[in-house]
Amino acid sequence: MELTGNKYGSSDWRKLLTTRRGTLLVAGACALVAAAILIFAMQRFRHNVAAEGNPETVFVASGLIQKGTSGNAIASGQLFKPTTIVAKQISAGAIADASQLRGKVAARDIYPGQQLTAAEFTPSGGLAGELGPDQRAMSITVDSARGMVGQVQAGDRVDVYADIETGNGRSQSVVRLLMSDVLVLKAPTSTTAVGLGASNPQNQQSNATLRVSNSQAGPLAFAADNGKVWLVLRPANASSSGASSIVGVQSLLSGNTPTTTEGGR
Repeated sequence: MELTGNKYGSSDWRKLLTTRRGTLLVAGACALVAAAILIFAMQRFRHNVAAEGNPETVFVASGLIQKGTSGNAIASGQLFKPTTIVAKQISAGAIADASQLRGKVAARDIYPGQQLTAAEFTPSGGLAGELGPDQRAMSITVDSARGMVGQVQAGDRVDVYADIETGNGRSQSVVRLLMSDVLVLKAPTSTTAVGLGASNPQNQQSNATLRVSNSQAGPLAFAADNGKVWLVLRPANASSSGASSIVGVQSLLSGNTPTTTEGGR
C-alpha cells in the first residue's frame, strides 16, 4: 500500500494500522515527535541551568539603612557595595543601578548584607527625599552678592562663611568658616526689589536652601539671624577646606596667619 499521493479515510487508517507496515510507520512518527519534544525540553533545561549559574552584580547594603533614608543619600554616601551573586540567588527586583534610587526613600529598615530591591523603596516627597537621618534642609536669606545669586545652582557644593559682630565694648566684625562642602538643595534666585535703594544688589535678597547636619543647623541659624552669611562656590575637585579660621581687623591688616579654631570640614 502506497502512502504518498493518496488520501485516506478513517476506514483506510484503521486498515493501515492492522498491517505491520502501518504500525511501524505510526510508531516511527510518534518516536520522532517524542524525540523532538525531548530535545526541546533538554535545551530549555540547559539554558535555565546556565542562566541560574551566571553571576550578576547587584547592590548589597554595607551597613544599616534606616527607614526614611533617601535614595540620593544612599547613593552619595555609598551605603551599599556592588556584589556579584549567581542569578538564582538574586532577589526579585534587585537594584544594580544607582539611578534607580533617585527620588526614592527607604520604606523600611535595610540590614547589612541585604540586597537592595525595588520593593524596599517608595517615591519620596519634596526635599525630605534628599535627606539622610542626621541631615536637615535649611533656608537662609542671602543678598545678590553674598549668595552668588544666578551663579550658584541646585546640586552645587559651597563653603559657608559667617560675618559676625562681636561686643567687648566696641563693635568689631569677624569672619569665620562656618561649614564646608555643603550641598545646595535650592539655589537663590534673582528677585526684583522695590522702593528706596532697590538698585543696590545688597537690597535684593532671596533664599537658598542648604543640606546641613543636625549639629550645623543651630550655628547656621544664629549666624543668619545675627550677622551675614556668605556662600562660596566650590569646584567639583575641591581640596579640603582645612581648619576653620577667624579673620578680623588685626589679622587682616597685620597680614598674620588667621587664628585657627576647631570646626569646618
